[in-house]
Amino acid sequence: MSTAVIVLNWNDWKNTIDCLESIFQNNEKFDVVYIDNGSTYKHFSKIIQWTKGEIVSNSFFIKPKIKKIGKIIEIKRNFEVQKKILGNKNLFIIKNKVNYGLTKGLNIGYKFAIRNNYKYILRIDNDFIINKNYISQILETIKKPNIAAASPKIMHAYIKNSVWFSGFKMSWSYLKFQRTMNLQKKRIYDNPSLNKIIETDMVCGCCSAYKVSALRKSGLGDEEIFYGPEDFELSHRLKKIGKIVCNQKIITYHKIGRSSSIEKKENRIFQSTYGFLIIIKKMGTLSDKLIGYTYINLRLFFYIVTFRDYKFIRGYFCAIKKFFFNKLWSKS
Repeated sequence: MSTAVIVLNWNDWKNTIDCLESIFQNNEKFDVVYIDNGSTYKHFSKIIQWTKGEIVSNSFFIKPKIKKIGKIIEIKRNFEVQKKILGNKNLFIIKNKVNYGLTKGLNIGYKFAIRNNYKYILRIDNDFIINKNYISQILETIKKPNIAAASPKIMHAYIKNSVWFSGFKMSWSYLKFQRTMNLQKKRIYDNPSLNKIIETDMVCGCCSAYKVSALRKSGLGDEEIFYGPEDFELSHRLKKIGKIVCNQKIITYHKIGRSSSIEKKENRIFQSTYGFLIIIKKMGTLSDKLIGYTYINLRLFFYIVTFRDYKFIRGYFCAIKKFFFNKLWSKS
């Protein structure tokens, strides 16, 4: 196999099974590398039940072979639909004992793919549903010369004709990071003009494709970013290797926020804020840093005087404290 599909899950078995089933309806040749990122026994056991066919859905008939290897469990299996074999597709399950975070969890899957000499890596987050021709289409895109990474057009799964991602351009100066830090994406309702391949400043990491050769040169995700804007940082390095494109002709569906919503609010705010502070430090110009850091601290003051939710304020404050006292002025 030349293609590895990476799926990461933490305590979200229902969406993960939906995602896996949508992946395995594709006829293209590929393997799936599923990383369980320290889920509870309940959530992990549901995935295992699904592999055994104990959770029946979409007529998948599965007979896995389980072999324990050190700290991970590797499950290798073939899939059949209505008694017709869908090629020799393998599922490898890596069970992490703890939640390493999104970036490090994905890196574990990327390293597995690199070590096993795959040519292409497709990241599909567990709250996505993909069409049955998605894998062949995105591979056709990523295989083109000089392209390092690619994204599809991503639709909101619960708002009809609503586009969540169709490419991204950093076309302004110091406010570019502040705007993304707010995580405010302008809702675009699908229209015929969003039906082409364009160059973009970033791939939407939650559904993306990479050449392994490009990842070898750029390096993997920055594990200091637990989750959040890790796709900005990785895209910034990948652009130095080759083009990054969004193929708007390819459509996937995102259950927006279904996975992140299970995380506590305080930690969500902490991780997203800290992640974007790292982004400003690594990618920003001098004006980005001067104005951006000032803006972030003033925003904390605004949240306090307007009596914003206590957990929100605490998460935001802890991110600022960690960054400015533990990170920014450190030798590293």
